[in-house]
Amino acid sequence: MNLDGVHVPLVTPFDSSGEVDAKSIAHLVEVMLANNLSGIVAAGTTGEAYALTFEERRTVISTIVSQVKGRVPVLAGIGGMSTGEAIKQVKLAAELKVDGLMVAGPAYVLPTSVELAKHVNAVINAVKLPSVLYDYPARTGVQFDQESLDLLADNEYVIGIKEASGDLDRIPMFKSRYAGRIEIVCGADADSKTFMDAGVTSWIGGMANALPKAHLGIMDSQTRAAAYEAVLPILQHIESGRYIAKTKALMGILGAPCSETRAPLNTLEDAGVEELRALVAQAGQWAPNLV
Repeated sequence: MNLDGVHVPLVTPFDSSGEVDAKSIAHLVEVMLANNLSGIVAAGTTGEAYALTFEERRTVISTIVSQVKGRVPVLAGIGGMSTGEAIKQVKLAAELKVDGLMVAGPAYVLPTSVELAKHVNAVINAVKLPSVLYDYPARTGVQFDQESLDLLADNEYVIGIKEASGDLDRIPMFKSRYAGRIEIVCGADADSKTFMDAGVTSWIGGMANALPKAHLGIMDSQTRAAAYEAVLPILQHIESGRYIAKTKALMGILGAPCSETRAPLNTLEDAGVEELRALVAQAGQWAPNLV
């Protein structure tokens, strides 16, 4: 699987009664594809997968796969605090004909490096689909360190790692120690320029839901500096806290309303929306309407 380009972990829209809105999911898929994104992650963190029931996960993934119709790769986000739960999720994903997986470490569990590698190998090998590891220790409490990665690097189905640890010193380590085995994928929107300047060619970015033009502009060396400078205040503001609520609110400002979040998260208050609106105005051409 080619990971080049910008892949969006699609938000999950909810209707006024709090239910998953499949019609809006299908619409957002078309918006993302019309904006030239290279792939979609279904049921990722930005999609509030942790708050979905198993049947809602089925609805989200199946709706995305059905709407995409093979035009771009679809990865399924895989969490699960036990190996059994994660295997159940990957088997569902395989049943729904996704192209690959994005596999996070088990949150709250705090496994050792060896236990983490054993867990991930068992999960991926249950369905044998191309898989991107998701390294986000601030959320999961566990990092894919060198010991665990050494145990995973020779698994032919481990093709990349979404690096969201915040430790930019890991970029050269990946490029040297795991070259040709594990491709590094940008997973930190506000640090994206550093990744791209280092030669990274793949980005799984939550804010691509709202800022696809800017993301593609940052990927392109000819426009990177201008695009990054224009939207950096937005990226930093959203990454400072309330990421999902702010991303959904930003989408609404730009013409793709889907502001409802699922408890315990709250939707963004009016004052927060106005702050985002001001940042959008400053970003100019790099934050155009989505539709």
